[in-house]
Amino acid sequence: MGKIISIVIPKGGVGKTTTAVNLAYAFAQNKKRTLLIDVDPSGQCADAMGLTDKINGDILDVFSFQKSFKSVILKTGNPNLDFVPMKPLTFENEKRLLNLSSRELLLKEILGDEIYSYNYILIDTPPSLTGTTTNVLIASDSVLIPVKAAKFSLNEVSRIMKHITFIKEKFNPKLEIEGILITMHEFNTKVAFKVKKELMLKYPNYMFKTSIPKNVAVADSTFSQKPILLIDPRAKSSLAYIKLAEEIIDNENFTASKAI
Repeated sequence: MGKIISIVIPKGGVGKTTTAVNLAYAFAQNKKRTLLIDVDPSGQCADAMGLTDKINGDILDVFSFQKSFKSVILKTGNPNLDFVPMKPLTFENEKRLLNLSSRELLLKEILGDEIYSYNYILIDTPPSLTGTTTNVLIASDSVLIPVKAAKFSLNEVSRIMKHITFIKEKFNPKLEIEGILITMHEFNTKVAFKVKKELMLKYPNYMFKTSIPKNVAVADSTFSQKPILLIDPRAKSSLAYIKLAEEIIDNENFTASKAI
């Protein structure tokens, strides 16, 4: 049975989509069968992966029962990685998605037996708490929270923590926090030090050991429509995403061994 990890924080510009795409490729490189699902109305995952021209249907088609889930799954070129896209939505379609998402268990019901086909299912969410984000959290096993090393991103962590508690109490008692990931980390700056220190004080049990360094190569990769892991596997950010995938896999193996 696959583990569903949602990537959530109610703020844009923190590297959420970059993390979703590159972590998915990192899992695949570790020979883990992985499915990446984009439910963000901006639809940026397909562009970041160079798959925009291959889209025949998207998750909105599935939510509105116009297409089956299996029919919108795209192959990525990596045999261990599949992808369900979201096309950039118009205002009207974004409202439509919001209305469809009011059925809280929709995504959980749609995924159904598909979770048995993969080791990991990653879901990229919009920078909000309502609508599809709540739908995703109800269907998820855990939440990965990306935090840019900046004050405003830090303020959003408490919001998502409260929302996770709400989801656990009302819909999904098994929902866990996968970890808090510092992105765009500049190791030698005072701001980065303060952010990491405050996070460690407030959430010591949830911090990933791995941080994603700020790297010009990541920004450049967006114009190439390929993840940084494929463009420059030896870049600092590429190595960090590989390390992050290994940390998640190791943590899961450790948890499984304790349960035996």
